[in-house]
Amino acid sequence: MHTHTSLTPANDIHQLMRGAGLPVPPLPKDLSELMFRPENCDYYTSRVGAPGPWSMGWFLEEIESGNPDSYLITGIDGHGFLSTAAHYYMVDPDIAFFHQRTLPNQIKPELEQTLEDQYSLLALMTVAVTQAKEQGVIPNKSRLIIASPATRPAFWGIQPEPGQPVIWHDAEDALVESCNWLKARIH
Repeated sequence: MHTHTSLTPANDIHQLMRGAGLPVPPLPKDLSELMFRPENCDYYTSRVGAPGPWSMGWFLEEIESGNPDSYLITGIDGHGFLSTAAHYYMVDPDIAFFHQRTLPNQIKPELEQTLEDQYSLLALMTVAVTQAKEQGVIPNKSRLIIASPATRPAFWGIQPEPGQPVIWHDAEDALVESCNWLKARIH
């Protein structure tokens, strides 16, 4: 019997997400090459010693109080049938995403159709925020942070410099609202 062994973590992530009927999120090459799958988990991470992605508060606290190295965490994690979600956490010097979407279940049997669109927008915003910094329209040391938790309202903010408190904005759709904020600043 022939078993398929993938050559890269990105291939494994594609198989995991597609196998679960989910779109594949953006996978920055420099970060995805560092990723591994923790034992008994359905997510991939480039971080050693960090909690699983349901611990969004831990990651937000870390970014507000320090300056973590760039990382990527993506895949599926949860605590049972009704609280399993697709996660996408990506942090670099310019932008940070903490994105969760609950998977289909008995209460919500349909996968949110906009997930693929959200992943596309995340990829575009990563490029746009770098352009905004190059144009000098947002401060070079600042970081745009977008948090879309599965279980509570979304929010976004600007961190003036690494380790400084974030100026948060509650949002109906943090991704769209932060995108509009960014779009208004790019020439």
